[in-house]
Amino acid sequence: MGCDVLRPDGSVSEGAGLWIEDGLIVDAPADPGEQFEQIDGDGLLAVPGLVNAHSHSPEACLRGIGEGLTLEPWLIMMFASSGPYSEQDHYDCALASAAEMLRAGVTTVVDHLWMTPPSGAAIDGAMRAYRDAGIRATIAPLMGDRDYTEELAASVGIDLGDASIAAQIKLLPADELIEILSGAFDRWHGAEGGRLRILAGPSGIQWASDELLEGLAATARANGSGIHVHLLETFVQDASCRLRFGRSTVAALDELGILGPDCSFPHSVWLDDDEVALIADRGAVVVHNPAANQRLGSGRAPIAALLDAGATVALGTDGAASSDNHDLWDCAKLAALIHTDGASWVDSDQVFAMATVGGAAVAGGPALLGRLEVGAPADIVLIERDSLWLSGAQKIVASLVLSNGGRGIRHVLVGGRPVLRDGELTLADEQQTINKLREQTEARRESVANPSDRTRDAMRHMEQVRAAVAGSGAKDGKAMQFVGLAGRA
Repeated sequence: MGCDVLRPDGSVSEGAGLWIEDGLIVDAPADPGEQFEQIDGDGLLAVPGLVNAHSHSPEACLRGIGEGLTLEPWLIMMFASSGPYSEQDHYDCALASAAEMLRAGVTTVVDHLWMTPPSGAAIDGAMRAYRDAGIRATIAPLMGDRDYTEELAASVGIDLGDASIAAQIKLLPADELIEILSGAFDRWHGAEGGRLRILAGPSGIQWASDELLEGLAATARANGSGIHVHLLETFVQDASCRLRFGRSTVAALDELGILGPDCSFPHSVWLDDDEVALIADRGAVVVHNPAANQRLGSGRAPIAALLDAGATVALGTDGAASSDNHDLWDCAKLAALIHTDGASWVDSDQVFAMATVGGAAVAGGPALLGRLEVGAPADIVLIERDSLWLSGAQKIVASLVLSNGGRGIRHVLVGGRPVLRDGELTLADEQQTINKLREQTEARRESVANPSDRTRDAMRHMEQVRAAVAGSGAKDGKAMQFVGLAGRA
């Protein structure tokens, strides 16, 4: 008997089954004969593989750090604790991240890969891991050539000294970073039959010079790809960008020629109404990261307003150090529940779309990614429907989103190839992956547990900067005396 199939409209075709040929879903053949390998679908529900549209694989060995810290001091602690990563370190962390995601039904990941230091080898390490795990992966190498926290601290008379983030991650000049990205496109973009891809990944407009932003965007577009960049995660970033540009961040991106349908913006918490409208008008995608935004006290993105304006929204876990896992089902439930004002609610259908077709708009790749229909890539998750939690479902999509659809996963396919069969990974050695991750974690345990005095001082100073910005009125939008501009009404 064939599996039940979740259709794009949310309905379920019972016993319909799916047929796969050359990695794509095809029409049922008139006479299948013996040319098809069969997977018993009895009692199983087929749903599209999820797309984790924003993550940071190096954080796999940094889970649980910095509880109670907001983003800016948290960043100082994380980079001080993590130390340099070798190519093998990146491989180990990316493989562990991929294994965790595949177990949770995530078949595509966008890895905004931070590197200490930035290098082609770091990209190669992570991409080799994704190749070996069988997941569909798009890497956006995270790059920046300026430190907004250092500059913002200086604007209120605070010197972070050698504990600044710039001192921790050894910023490279724009031309060297652009060369690293260009090499990554040459080596990896479209590899493995298109399963592996590259995006430009500026860390954020506040982290990048105009030269770097324009150079990375031009390199990506010359290769038929796009740009993935953190946007307005905190009100501190909003103040920093207004101080630098004298206008809103999204308007600055537009004037630089960056903003467009090939852009995706993780977080996007501190958008004003004009920025929401401009993002929608230019066709850019926002990636909602509800778990990390709550963990770091950043706020709630205006998701309902973005959807109402016609913008595409995707869903991402962010890094495992800021959301503490790579389970996109957790994020889906949060996305459906944290918007407590009735006017800002999003429903389960909207959230499921974020986790599938919305994410596909960020990752790029084959047409119809994130759907189960003829012509779509066979990225399929088979979930046990005969279960206590799903058997009582009045609405399947709502139960998947609100009850953690990953609990009953039996099989996962990427491009028609089983990467999880009967609950076991088929391509990655899970125990060896765990052992390597444990080694990476142990290597950093002392620096995480005992930050240096200079790191503690810098973290304290960044809290003072945050308080200064908040006290200026930048946080609530009533005034922007901090940057000498009119704020949001």
